[in-house]
Amino acid sequence: MRLAIKRLTLLFLAVLACFATGLRAADPGEVERLRRENAELREQLLRERKRLRDQTLFLAAVADEGEFSSPKEREARLLTKLAALCADGDKLAVKAAEVASEVRRLLRELPVDAARRAQLNLLLDELERQAGIFAALVGDPAADPAEAFRQCRVLAVNRELGTLLMDIGFRQGAFVGLILRGGEGNKIEIRLEDVRSGVSAAKVRRGELSSIVPGMVFNAESRVKR
Repeated sequence: MRLAIKRLTLLFLAVLACFATGLRAADPGEVERLRRENAELREQLLRERKRLRDQTLFLAAVADEGEFSSPKEREARLLTKLAALCADGDKLAVKAAEVASEVRRLLRELPVDAARRAQLNLLLDELERQAGIFAALVGDPAADPAEAFRQCRVLAVNRELGTLLMDIGFRQGAFVGLILRGGEGNKIEIRLEDVRSGVSAAKVRRGELSSIVPGMVFNAESRVKR
């Protein structure tokens, strides 16, 4: 195969040389014939290179697996492995977000200085962001994260703790510090304080908690406040 490609390459170069040296002296018919031959040789050379690449990949697969398998069989095994990888990665992303949330809670309780607390919070932000990106990649391809940001609904209101349960989580791109606005004229402002896989806990930053009821819709704001 490599010898055939080498011969085709040499022939192709020879035709180009003849074409370059005899272009002016040749008649128009001869020029057109040389151009056609040049195009045909180029296409043949590309086909042979593709065949060589396919055979190289095939031999590499046989050497790796130790047995012969058709391209469809190899593709099926790769898809199975990819599905398992996505499932395991999704579980890892969920656990990472849960750990980040728990560490945030501990930071509020432990005597940590402000500079160190801010540094750890930045690391947790990045961990949650990466977990959300991966979870979105392996999630429902038909889901539209932007729609979730436009229609964030209140699932429950805990008036004793002053906390709202929202139907948006890190799978939709939510993160601690995300600002949401809702109510009449978007005058009520809430901030996500704890983010899980599909839900979040929020606190009221502006407005009255008493005016918020389950089912109320909030919209995400482009800026983040911490």
